Amino acid sequence: MRALCACVAVGVLVVGGRAQQPAPAAADEAVAVPSDFVRFVAVDDGGHLDTAITTYRNGDVELVLFGAVHIADQACYDTLNDRFTQCDALLYELVGPEDYRPSKDRERGGFNPIAILQAGLKNALELQFQLDAVDYSPANFVHADMTPAEFERSMAERGESLLSIMLDMMLSGMKMQREQAENGDAAKAMPDLVTAFQNREGRHTLRLAFAQQLENMELLAAGGREGNTLLQGRNEKCLAVLQREMAAGKKRIGIYYGAAHLPHMEQRLVRDLGFTKTGHEWLVAWDCRKRLDRQYDRALVQQRRQCREDLARLAVAAKARRLAGDPLPTDGPLAGQPQQDPWGRAYVVRARPTGTRWEVASLGPDGVAGTDDDLVEQEPRGR
Repeated sequence: MRALCACVAVGVLVVGGRAQQPAPAAADEAVAVPSDFVRFVAVDDGGHLDTAITTYRNGDVELVLFGAVHIADQACYDTLNDRFTQCDALLYELVGPEDYRPSKDRERGGFNPIAILQAGLKNALELQFQLDAVDYSPANFVHADMTPAEFERSMAERGESLLSIMLDMMLSGMKMQREQAENGDAAKAMPDLVTAFQNREGRHTLRLAFAQQLENMELLAAGGREGNTLLQGRNEKCLAVLQREMAAGKKRIGIYYGAAHLPHMEQRLVRDLGFTKTGHEWLVAWDCRKRLDRQYDRALVQQRRQCREDLARLAVAAKARRLAGDPLPTDGPLAGQPQQDPWGRAYVVRARPTGTRWEVASLGPDGVAGTDDDLVEQEPRGR
């Protein structure tokens, strides 16, 4: 399973609650290289999978590496969407047509086994998929990855295929497990999922098992062939775009790439391109606190669906009100829009904790603010 997790997390993106505040890393992590870009932190009978936000400087250019895991909690993506707006240019990974901008309503045709596997994990673990949660529409987003034709040509020149790359990673995983067993640190056995689901702990157990395995994805990815297309080849394309943006005068640049790409990318930045590491933060990607699985309740599912539809309408109306220069409503929800959620409580319109946009919210079935059943919708970005 370890090698499989790595393939999903590093996987090629092929296209045809509340935001969190990242936690500063320890003092020695802030400037030391090589860096860690993903970690699992155990806390009691749960924990959290974190991804890194790492800052470098070269003269007057500040560069931020945002480590991506392709499925994560919505709060993680909310934070990243806010941070991306602070970049003069945000270079993003996506093997697809040049400057393609994915959207939630994009076509999902074709057979892509990695994408199918990612979608299955997203649903099983109750997480969000990167292409659905990240807003790729802002003008500062810059495509910095291979096109499908470039990707196929590079693999052909190197004698590679996706199957050969995955096989290399699986062999690396087997080697790692063998070495851990020899050192008395064998990987934990797959948990008893049947019992876990019977006890309403199935999704928590799955999240915990996968999060602990994903911590090793950097080592597994690095264990493949030197200079492979999947990692180093795509990194070199990204770094070429970086140098182009620097030459164009961009001073604050972000790179949003899978966390497994970043050890090699950092090495090139520091060793060859003159950058010095200046900061390191950790952002929770998967919250693995122990909680019981939701019991299926048809009425509750319908209520939550209706609530999300109401919030989507309210978010559009809230944006129109803000852009018109009107203040936040103080006498209840917006006129002419849904007033109460399915549980009989007034919808809330409020300013977001960062930025200028507003958001709309329901306190959910429990009626208590700040709990896991809250439903929140931000006003749409862009036009």
